[in-house]
Amino acid sequence: MLKVLIADDEPKIRRGIKKSLNWNELGMKIVAEAEDGEIALEMAREFQPDILLVDICMPFLNGLQFVERLYTVLADCIVIIITGHDEFTYAQQALKLRVFDYLLKPVDKAQLRSIVTKAGETLEKTRLTNKYTNWARQQLEKNFSVLKEKFLNQWVNGHLTGEEVKEQMKFFNIEFCSDMGMIVIKTVEKLNIDELIEEWDRHLLLYAIQNIVEELLQDWGSNLIFRDNKDNIVAITPVKQISEWGQLGTLLEMTVEKYLKQIIIVSQKRIEDGILSVPSTYESLITDIKERSQCTPVVLLARKYIDTYYYKEDLSLQEVANEVRISSTYLSRLLKQETGVSFIDYLTQVRIKKAIELINDPSIKIYEVAERVGYSSQHYFSTAFKKIFGVSPLEYRKGEKAINE
Repeated sequence: MLKVLIADDEPKIRRGIKKSLNWNELGMKIVAEAEDGEIALEMAREFQPDILLVDICMPFLNGLQFVERLYTVLADCIVIIITGHDEFTYAQQALKLRVFDYLLKPVDKAQLRSIVTKAGETLEKTRLTNKYTNWARQQLEKNFSVLKEKFLNQWVNGHLTGEEVKEQMKFFNIEFCSDMGMIVIKTVEKLNIDELIEEWDRHLLLYAIQNIVEELLQDWGSNLIFRDNKDNIVAITPVKQISEWGQLGTLLEMTVEKYLKQIIIVSQKRIEDGILSVPSTYESLITDIKERSQCTPVVLLARKYIDTYYYKEDLSLQEVANEVRISSTYLSRLLKQETGVSFIDYLTQVRIKKAIELINDPSIKIYEVAERVGYSSQHYFSTAFKKIFGVSPLEYRKGEKAINE
């Protein structure tokens, strides 16, 4: 039942409007009458009417003033102005104040019925529309994170065009700065090397790891952290300091092992060419993760140790073998079988890979790069670097700069 309020300073007009129609038949009920604008405003506040029939000329607070103040009290209502012929200019002004329609005095019964019926239908239709709109908004808010994760998965898997990515980034309010990096994390199952491993529910474990990732990356600006379709945890984050960002993978591994007693595989890479290269970066990291996860537990742990302590000048095969509790000879044979390279070659690859990240930072001198990746001299570092890339570290840096320019 729609509630109606009549506001007019003439009792005769109010009585005439009230008696001229069978309001109940129209699904309406007159809940209040007012003789001036101030009283009408108080009654509107108290009774919350759906439809208001308001005289344009009332004492204390005229119809136009009343309408202006009404919308601070009632946002969802319909106002119909009652006006005389000589007040028609005011009626036109009232229409600019979102007034639904107007009635001329003396009020015609048929016209009154037509307008209030139309008002009721409009109000019901608007409220039904708002109901569905609000429902849709609530569903969107409820499922926002799910929709966002679906978009991120489609993006990294290359299922969207550049325009689609930009549109959805705008919708989800995602920022993407000029220098970004990606990290992919995979949990390792059935790795029973020693007492380190604890039994976890898989979903609970993933949730715990994701919480650690979010906490460690919270100071890195606008991050995107989600699970891909293979239950890997993916993080896209700004690269503030190259050297610090390069250590994030190791930090994540150590933190998860410390607090959750679990082994994870982490692969990370800078995103070189903006949003369009996100899929290729992701594919490269997934390939690396897959290759490493196929290693035997001993080799996996050995590689993780090398990946963590590559910066030690005296890192040796014997030290790694002691860590994984097998002989150096046996470890050397396993590394060659599963990675295709010797211990020294694998260590060199890791060091040079880390060096590339540092070389891209012009604030770090070449000799400092050498020291940070485990080389005792710049000459030794340059020789190893040139053996892999065919150019010296300095030439490589200049070449990268020329390309970027």
